[in-house]
Amino acid sequence: MNAYDVLKEHHVVIKGLGRKVSEAPVNSEERHDLFDEMLIELDIHFRIEDDLYYPALAAASKLIAVAHAEHRQVIDQLSVLLKTPQGSPRYPDEWNSFKTVLEAHADEEERDMIPAPPPVHITDDELEELGNKMAAKIEEYRGSALYKLRTKGRAALVRSL
Repeated sequence: MNAYDVLKEHHVVIKGLGRKVSEAPVNSEERHDLFDEMLIELDIHFRIEDDLYYPALAAASKLIAVAHAEHRQVIDQLSVLLKTPQGSPRYPDEWNSFKTVLEAHADEEERDMIPAPPPVHITDDELEELGNKMAAKIEEYRGSALYKLRTKGRAALVRSL
């Protein structure tokens, strides 16, 4: 599978989870479970981008710097959201802010980095190999109980601060 398709499909997964979280009753077990799943997928997404996709596009260093800044913005907004109890009157606004920042990042990434911009030169074969590595990493992380526990533990730590 080509790297662009892997990223686009994973954006669909993350946005879909965002919609499901929005639709689930606030403070319900369903919402908590969906949110945890979204945290795991978001962490997976940032890892495959940071570890595989962005290095392959190193020649587009300015766009990669912007993408990293957007990752930090998503994480900062996520931290605010995690610290806000779901029963708080501020929670809906914090959720909407997080979801907006997250979706904007995905949309900008698809617009600016898919396909790879000049001066990046990446062949179809390289895209295929990269996509296969990315898809394999996604499945590896999804299948790892330790990875899921680590991600949930980090979220719990942020909530407690």
